[in-house]
Amino acid sequence: MKRNLKNIVVFIAAAVVLLLVISACLSAVFPASAIEVKGASSTREQASTAVATKPQAAFNDYENAVAALINSYRVASGLNQVAYEPTLTYVAKLRSQDLMDRGYFSHYTPEGTTVFDLLKANGITSRLRGENLGQAMPAEIGSPEAFLNAWQNSSSHNANMLRVGYNYIGVGMVDNGDRIVVTTVFTN
Repeated sequence: MKRNLKNIVVFIAAAVVLLLVISACLSAVFPASAIEVKGASSTREQASTAVATKPQAAFNDYENAVAALINSYRVASGLNQVAYEPTLTYVAKLRSQDLMDRGYFSHYTPEGTTVFDLLKANGITSRLRGENLGQAMPAEIGSPEAFLNAWQNSSSHNANMLRVGYNYIGVGMVDNGDRIVVTTVFTN
């Protein structure tokens, strides 16, 4: 009986070690850290449910780099550059902060509102509007170039960045050390 129990313990220990080795191998091939993106655009007006204070937002260096990369990409694709717009930047920063603070990643808040609701609440009634979201975990893999690359490799995000008729951009980035969230908002 003792011998059988010892064999079972050795077998279980070997199985655990084998699982750890397999897990390590899979982690090397399929890293858990990744950049995830989401994109949305609209040409319809949507009801406003959010109210925000008067924006006074400016790009930080990271946000400026994201906007510059998008503009370079648009110009290389034969389109106009999009200009910094403080209200859009304010809305983008609000979106990124909300995604970070409440730990979700969606174009819809837990209450069901969207960036389009925030835009309208802040006086933006443009007919062409779009939002690209991105998040990276761990945060250090979320460079501006990594987000641009991820958006370019997604047909809906790429179409959003290269939409004819956009003239303005807002970019908001939040980094808590473990996760980085980037929101870009476009309008005509």
